[in-house]
Amino acid sequence: MRLRLVHSLSLVLLSAVVVSVVAMGGFTAWNLRQGFAAYVQSRDVQRLETFVRVVNEALDAGGGPGVLDEARLPMRSLVDEVLRREGLRGPPRDGPPRDGPPRDGPSRDGPPGSGPPGFGPPRDGRPPPGMGRRPPEDAFAARVVLLDPAGRPLLGRPLREGPLPFVDRPVRWRGEVVAIARLRPVGGSPEANDLDFLRSQYLGIAGVAALLVLVAIGAAAWLARRWASPLAEVQAATARIARGELSVRLSTARDDEIGDVMRNVDAMAESLQRMEGARRRWIADISHELRTPLSVLRGEVEAMLDGVRPLTAAAVGSLREEVLRLGALVDDLHLLAMSDLNTLPCRWAEADAIVLVREAQRRFETRARAAGLVLSVDAPDGAVAPVLWDPARIAQLLSNLLENAVRYTDAPGRIELAVRADADRVRIRVDDTAPGVDAADLPRLFEPLWRADASRGRHAGGSGLGLAICEAIVRAHEGSIRAERSPKGGLRIDIDLPRRPGRAGA
Repeated sequence: MRLRLVHSLSLVLLSAVVVSVVAMGGFTAWNLRQGFAAYVQSRDVQRLETFVRVVNEALDAGGGPGVLDEARLPMRSLVDEVLRREGLRGPPRDGPPRDGPPRDGPSRDGPPGSGPPGFGPPRDGRPPPGMGRRPPEDAFAARVVLLDPAGRPLLGRPLREGPLPFVDRPVRWRGEVVAIARLRPVGGSPEANDLDFLRSQYLGIAGVAALLVLVAIGAAAWLARRWASPLAEVQAATARIARGELSVRLSTARDDEIGDVMRNVDAMAESLQRMEGARRRWIADISHELRTPLSVLRGEVEAMLDGVRPLTAAAVGSLREEVLRLGALVDDLHLLAMSDLNTLPCRWAEADAIVLVREAQRRFETRARAAGLVLSVDAPDGAVAPVLWDPARIAQLLSNLLENAVRYTDAPGRIELAVRADADRVRIRVDDTAPGVDAADLPRLFEPLWRADASRGRHAGGSGLGLAICEAIVRAHEGSIRAERSPKGGLRIDIDLPRRPGRAGA
């Protein structure tokens, strides 16, 4: 079963969010437990120090170490006082312990029940408030004991060894250590109220994690639809383009990368449509160009066969002219086909760009004069421009440009060749006088078999391949060629060529 893109995106996004939430929730729960354990242990130590202060106050109130007796100073009363100071018990029935000695004076060996006020058992024999039901905080009483300096228990029960070492604090009276308060810290099992707190925190973390997962599910579905829908549209459009429906266009309102892909698909379809139109026009133009000389040849041959036209040297010469014209057209078509299939083959040789331009002028000077045109060259006197070109291809390039200028320039007119060279490049310019070319037709001048008939008359004929061949030659020399309207009223062709193309040195 094929997994759709929308499902894949949803699963990836949801998996990423779930993993992140679980990892963060687990780390938070672990960190909370570890931090809470440290907090509980720190709270225990603070409670032990409070216990030591309470014992010190009892010593001061009872008159000395003799008060440290279970009958006179029960451990329960000390623990209750500690819890009261932490806000976990109500006020004592007799009020807070008083400072100073008791009314009857200090006594180390007084009778039972004669401990310091506020610390002994209640006079009515009932337990202090809150002792009927032992809350979780009372676990402190089972983990603390008061020892004498020799380590014998004074108050409280002996402690069992726990997972953590005991915490000891000295009890001093008048600068002398009279007892040691010992605490067994909380081990790995938190108390009941601690467990309730942790459980509530874990439930909160789990609730937030569940909420985040639900939000992630909705976000993943929304994002998957937002991404997958245009991609599905692109898929359908490219499938139609592959079937030859080149008029397909996509809605490209998006401004993200997917929108760029959609616009590129539209541009590709438009380019393919334009290329398909050019291909069909190319085939039609080639068939038209070939049909004309073939029709003339067939007509003359049939006339000779029928005896209408005698087989003379003039008739054969006419046939030869048509064959040469047809051969030239085929050669031009072959040259363009070669340039489209691969870079035009060139034979590189050392030459002089200015000499090549002047030779082209000499070849066309007579034809230009016969057509009522003046052909001139604008080049620095005595200058040389050594280059590594294919001289035959460059001569063909210049011949095509001058042929086009002579054929489509009205008399009296003027054609000017200009050449300039710098350290790395050579620039050649051909300017002629009226008629000119419409600005809308300039980009199409280098298309094969295309003529700007509306602006430059076709009275002199031509196959329409000359400028296309010029572009192929310039491209083979790694240069550029462009057409624009000339200030002289006709057409200007600008050529920019490197002195030594990279291909020439390869």
